[in-house]
Amino acid sequence: MKPIADPRLNLLTVLNVQSARPTGSTGKRPAVSHAPTRDWHAIARKAQKKVKGASAGAERARRALADKVDEAAEVIEEQEDAQTDDAKVEAEDAAFSDADSDDEVTPSSSSSVAKDPFAAHFGPDTALVEGKENAQLEEEEKKWSKGKSVLPGAGEVVWMRPEGVESAVKGEEEALKAYNPKLVEKLRTSSGRTSVPPTQAAWLRTLSTCQDVLFPKVEVGSDEHDAIREACAMHAMNHVLKTRSRILKNNEFLARSALDPSSSSTPRNTQDQSFTRPKVLLLTPFRNSALSWVQHLVSYLPPTTSLIESYPRFVSEYSLPEGASDKLVERADEYPRDHVETFKGNIDDTFRCGIKVTRKAAKMFSEFYQADVIMASPLGLRTSIEKDGDSDFLSSIEILIVDQMDVMLMQNWEHVQFVMERLNRMPEEDHGCDFSRVKPWYLDGKAAHLRQSILLSSLDSPELRALFTRSCHNRSGKLRAIPRAPNNGEGVLGMVPRGLRQVWSRFEGGEVWEEDEKRFEFFTTKTLPTLLKSAVSSSQTLIFVPSYFDFVRLKRYLQKNLSQLGSDFSFAAISEYSDTPEISRARGAFFQGKKKFLLVTERFHFFRRYRLRGARTFVFYAPPIHPLYYPEVLAFPFTAPSSLPSFQPTGDADVDESELSAHVLFSKYDVLRVERIVGTKDARRMCGLDAEGESVYVHRELEKSSRVASDLDLEQWDG
Repeated sequence: MKPIADPRLNLLTVLNVQSARPTGSTGKRPAVSHAPTRDWHAIARKAQKKVKGASAGAERARRALADKVDEAAEVIEEQEDAQTDDAKVEAEDAAFSDADSDDEVTPSSSSSVAKDPFAAHFGPDTALVEGKENAQLEEEEKKWSKGKSVLPGAGEVVWMRPEGVESAVKGEEEALKAYNPKLVEKLRTSSGRTSVPPTQAAWLRTLSTCQDVLFPKVEVGSDEHDAIREACAMHAMNHVLKTRSRILKNNEFLARSALDPSSSSTPRNTQDQSFTRPKVLLLTPFRNSALSWVQHLVSYLPPTTSLIESYPRFVSEYSLPEGASDKLVERADEYPRDHVETFKGNIDDTFRCGIKVTRKAAKMFSEFYQADVIMASPLGLRTSIEKDGDSDFLSSIEILIVDQMDVMLMQNWEHVQFVMERLNRMPEEDHGCDFSRVKPWYLDGKAAHLRQSILLSSLDSPELRALFTRSCHNRSGKLRAIPRAPNNGEGVLGMVPRGLRQVWSRFEGGEVWEEDEKRFEFFTTKTLPTLLKSAVSSSQTLIFVPSYFDFVRLKRYLQKNLSQLGSDFSFAAISEYSDTPEISRARGAFFQGKKKFLLVTERFHFFRRYRLRGARTFVFYAPPIHPLYYPEVLAFPFTAPSSLPSFQPTGDADVDESELSAHVLFSKYDVLRVERIVGTKDARRMCGLDAEGESVYVHRELEKSSRVASDLDLEQWDG
């Protein structure tokens, strides 16, 4: 912000900022009102009338305030000589904020709006939602145009956007103009190069369009993952700083107008605020990833920020305890790389932290209503909301970033849905909001149609697509990257031990809501009786169940029908909720042959990554969500999972490959999972999909591919 020549204006600007802060803050969140939703638009109109009304009382109050400012100005002038450091900060802040001066919006500056995506998308008079009711926006979304294209850094994508909305990704130079030059310069210097790194440049080109992005193909812990995090962090911080810069400039304008109404002849729209302060919500599964994100965020604070309050405390609480060693890192050779990258460091999944950004300082652990950025896990945010009965701090989120959504699938997906359902709702309380400066589309309840959502995952799934479809309604458009199966679309069958027999059994899933019942019926009436009839598969059989709900259902079925399944039938079951002694007993009993069957959940394998020895027959109740788990489980008799993806049987193998068999149940609804395992081409044929995705009937065995180093038996396709 540029320094004001008149010291009275400096003081008045401070008073203006102070008055704009929510009042009555005691560190405790206000209780939720259960009264009917208020008409915030009517309240805002009343606030506008109070601001514009030049009553005699208001004039006397203005003069009294001016007199007080005059008295205080003398004190300010006496202290100016001792404020050289502050003057330097003001100058740096002015230089930093001047980058936004070109996109200041006035009623006649439509060309300025076109130059700045921030103003065009988040400005008070954005054309994306102006003049349209919520019902009309929802109806139009059903008719959005769709298509495919190739974007730098994202590859092939499916795009969706309203009619008449131009959302083509711009060139690198033009896209970088949407960001503060100081931040762009930081990005250049942080990489030690003379230009912006290619990955970040490609992502900034996409993010600058303000579109929603679902990117389900970023490998955790990879260089690409870190580069994407850095680009998203810069994008989020740029949004926070642009918002703050506009508010400060409008504060200055209002201060000048209050002291001298004739000094400002140019009209100015000062509707620059929202219901609450938080603008960015960042969800991560564990504290270790939150720490990485915050390190990127603080690296893009403005140059005037000389202090980050409570940052040492944040680093301490989000890292391992002092003196503790990371045993997972020390034994990294014993585990797959993705497991080490996901679980190294602090893996607590219940946390939340507000980050406040001001001109001179940033503050960690800020109260939510005073924060600009909220960093949390889905569980941590949900427990906070349910404890206080208040989610109004999510009413004004303009940028949502969700990282490692594949990990959240292995936690509790309902927590993610819980948070998404509470974004951009109309608040229950006003929280000290100045309604004369609230953007009209907030008052009309259209904020959800302008929020930019950035969703990152290492894999695609129906849950992610459903969330993207139902919870993301950005009027600038949506982009969904199309991931390829591992090994350039070939899948992971090449990692399976050669000679191991695989039987893929397809059942007719019926309608979507019938699929679970059809799968259970097929397993209990066909798969399980077939296993029990064989002398080989009636013992030493491991059943891998991706869903915990299916696991509970199978466990209850086996317990209830224990006597009917055979006099010598027995089983053990372990899940992610099993404690260590229970796991040890089940593993030992299965390996020693005391238990014929062993039920295991995919989430157990995700969190533990144990080698379960003793199995000869492997039954996948459904294809695993993570493709590498398929060859990992089939390699249990030979070697630890860390040897993948280049499988080589070790000398201490328990059995010969020909003694093993795998049985996989799948339906057409499992096409995404099947694709990641057997490859894109074979998956479509197996699931009864032609090249265009239309259903076809397949009644023949798939020809064995020479590129697959294992026997693939598909004689049971028809179920």
